[in-house]
Amino acid sequence: MLVCRVRYKWLQQAGTCISRPVREYYNFFHFPTPVEIKVGDELIHTRPNACIFSKPMEPRWFYFAKDTTMNWMHAYVDISDLLEKYDIPLNCAFYPSNPGFISDVFRKMMKEYLSSNSYREEILDSYATEFLIKLSRAVHAGTAPTEISGEEQKRIRDLQWEILSQPEKKWTVSDMAKMASLSPSRFHAVYKTMFGSSPMKDVIAAKVDYAKALLLVDEHMTLADVAERLGYNNQYHFIRQFKAVTGMTPGVYRKHN
Repeated sequence: MLVCRVRYKWLQQAGTCISRPVREYYNFFHFPTPVEIKVGDELIHTRPNACIFSKPMEPRWFYFAKDTTMNWMHAYVDISDLLEKYDIPLNCAFYPSNPGFISDVFRKMMKEYLSSNSYREEILDSYATEFLIKLSRAVHAGTAPTEISGEEQKRIRDLQWEILSQPEKKWTVSDMAKMASLSPSRFHAVYKTMFGSSPMKDVIAAKVDYAKALLLVDEHMTLADVAERLGYNNQYHFIRQFKAVTGMTPGVYRKHN
């Protein structure tokens, strides 16, 4: 089941500060009005209709200067593959175009979530998938850069070289954007315009290429060893991404080569 908890227009009163330690689930938040959030060590004053997807084991901190009705959901299952498939950024604030669809989908999800209808979980999963697809469309429709300066192009090209040459690093969109001196949404848009691929897809491709070499160089290296070398938190995430890129598991690749 993709959605384990969901809330539609959840009220947070002015002056409320939410500070949560790490949690073992994915979170999505939609803030229709400006709030303050922390992403890593960075304090961000958001514009209206900011969204953020945070991954497991990431602390959360929000401050609401005004009364705010927000939409949010938790997912206990690993949805990293879905977020990669739909090219939705993680751990950074982003601003989808025409965000009215968010409340519409969350209203349907919460109604179903609170019901005791048959096939409730299947309906919730279908709504969650609908939401991710619409969110992906809105993110990429709303962040297309109109102009890319020569300095931006140089910074992005230099950064791409670092990504491809250091696949063992734990790259995140937020960290890469800081290195390029751009906001995460601007960085994501400029990168995709220049190279026709998202930064995280290139990160994964670089990791998979490096994994191929590691698998064949040392037959005694376990999949867990390879995953750890490449910066994955667990080997199962590595195996899923490797198979998504190559069409086979790392074990099958090693056997056939």
